[in-house]
Amino acid sequence: MRGRRVLVIGTFDPAMPRTRQWLRLLDDLGCDVEVRNIRAWADDRAAQSSGPALGMLPRVIAALWRLARHLLTCERPDVVVFLYPGHVDACVLGPIARLRRIPTVLDIFISLHDTIVVDRDLHGRRSPVALATRTLDVAACWSVNLVVVDTPEHADFFARFTHRARTRFAVLWVGADESLFVPQADPGDDAPILWYLTYIPLHGFETVARAAALLRDDGRVVRCVGNGQERAGAELLAKELGPLNLEFVDSVSETELVDEIGRASICLGVFGTTPKAQRVVPNKVFQCAAAGRAVITAATPALRTAFGESVVTVPVGNAPALADAIRNLRGDARRQAAARAHAAFEARFSDAALARDLAGILAPLLGPPQTS
Repeated sequence: MRGRRVLVIGTFDPAMPRTRQWLRLLDDLGCDVEVRNIRAWADDRAAQSSGPALGMLPRVIAALWRLARHLLTCERPDVVVFLYPGHVDACVLGPIARLRRIPTVLDIFISLHDTIVVDRDLHGRRSPVALATRTLDVAACWSVNLVVVDTPEHADFFARFTHRARTRFAVLWVGADESLFVPQADPGDDAPILWYLTYIPLHGFETVARAAALLRDDGRVVRCVGNGQERAGAELLAKELGPLNLEFVDSVSETELVDEIGRASICLGVFGTTPKAQRVVPNKVFQCAAAGRAVITAATPALRTAFGESVVTVPVGNAPALADAIRNLRGDARRQAAARAHAAFEARFSDAALARDLAGILAPLLGPPQTS
């Protein structure tokens, strides 16, 4: 891969962990990377479906026009990569790359239709938004040579959803930024339990709240860090359940999040019962494993594929099982769980491991190395 020219182009979010991961891995592989980015979307892409998206259309069109001109006139790269949110980028710029016979890759990351209509339930399944997001998902996947997703289960889903061959989908695990998420000193059994979230259905707040109700006498506080779609309802549910050892904290910066993990005895993953929850392994599981913390999350197909028995799992939506798992993770049991999670991260999800995976993903598109 050393010396291969990669053009990363689009309206993607340069601050997203997934974007930064791609750029790190391409750099690790020795690629000659050109980044051409004009950011055109707000922070919460799903929320835009409720109205503001149309207001941003002129900005998006202007950005794509400039990007299209660059793609038409730039020195020919070996491969073009579209990063999230890259659905529109792939639909508009993908055909231009095809005209120039440049292989294209889309890291789709999420299905817009599944996220907006099914998982978050922001629009009805027969609404214009549902039709538009479904169309955009399918068109984006058919506009490139290869689509990259975050789990094998997501690859299976996209292949079925878009009616495209499974061989056109590859998996690059989410991983974590190892310059930030590093093992920290053990704060002890009585340190807080950390759960950072954006209060979307996938996260399964009710399961955690009801588990907390069963742990009133445990002595540890569950710190819920973040804001999002259902936070108001979550706080109302917590009040209805009575005095709980739940602490609501607003969103923090990534650096502060690292400190939060360092002060935690246990970190929580996701517990939602939506179909999407079965197919994803969220950032927080990788990040907390990288930081050497014991992780408890729902036992989903995607989680089992990724970590096997290396993290503590409970049945989906089962609050009593979650409460029992938290109660039992003390002393050696907690320290051993943390060690297993970190070992799994190092073996399969470190940048070194994922760079090898990415090289394998891109190699068929690039062909044999050029010789001088």
